[in-house]
Amino acid sequence: MPRGSMASAAKSRQPNTQQRETTRHAASLHASQREAARSRMAQRRRQQLKQRMRTFESLLPGLPETGGVALPRWDLTPLKRLAGSRLFWALLVVIAMAGGLTAWFALDERWYIYREDVHFNGLNYLEAEELWQLSAINGWQVFWIDADEIGRRLRQNPYVAEARVHIAPLAAKITIDITEVRPVALWVTDAGTLWLREDGLALSPRGATPPGLLQILDGPADATLPGAPRGSAIDPVILRSAQALANRLPGVSPLRYNALVGLNFRLPNSPYWVYWGEGDEVESKLENLAAAELLLASGRARGSVIDLRFERPYIK
Repeated sequence: MPRGSMASAAKSRQPNTQQRETTRHAASLHASQREAARSRMAQRRRQQLKQRMRTFESLLPGLPETGGVALPRWDLTPLKRLAGSRLFWALLVVIAMAGGLTAWFALDERWYIYREDVHFNGLNYLEAEELWQLSAINGWQVFWIDADEIGRRLRQNPYVAEARVHIAPLAAKITIDITEVRPVALWVTDAGTLWLREDGLALSPRGATPPGLLQILDGPADATLPGAPRGSAIDPVILRSAQALANRLPGVSPLRYNALVGLNFRLPNSPYWVYWGEGDEVESKLENLAAAELLLASGRARGSVIDLRFERPYIK
């Protein structure tokens, strides 16, 4: 190769070498800067951590200046004395036994009440199964059952007059004595003949109807308690008045009732019809009835109807 050509090639390589040196120097400088930045960041984090530790240690009482936590020193002497006490161990045994008994009562199936554990007495027309369902004690632990609450639930059945509940906890058995409702009168309406309870509630007959009951004939059920659905309950005032009348004048049954004149009936062994009305003034009405009968018997008054709904009797 000619000298001129070699000189020209050497000159062309010299700028490239200088450029590479410059690039390496810049890369080394950037690496040093990055390393210095990371070092400063790590130092800053260590300082922040130390500051937080000093703040935390300042909140703890009793710390020595070195920054260590002073652990409390417990006095175990009372515990050692308690462990050596016979009373403590006796009490511990009693607690363990009580816990065992509680677990036994809670987990053993023999302490839970089911249908075969309950017996009903005094049933004539009611079914034991319907009362069992109403009691709502299936699967209950016997020690949690409240006899008064069961009695209250059973008396929600309108045919149950009384329910007495007897619980035998250790035998896990329950006996319930039921007093069924016995009607005091019959309410004969267009919808049918209904039993009347002492409080006036009307019930559909169940079982045999007792003989000789007072009858109140009231086709449209005009004697219904105000505010109650028609035919669901008779007005207790009317029922009491009818009972008192039937007790004082045997043979007046059946009584009739209508909205215009109230209770009314034919006077036994006479042609006269009596408008009794309503209310509890039984004695005064009986006196007025006796006075009206004297007037009719003596001929001083004539008529076929004796009206006792007012303070004085009227004959018409």
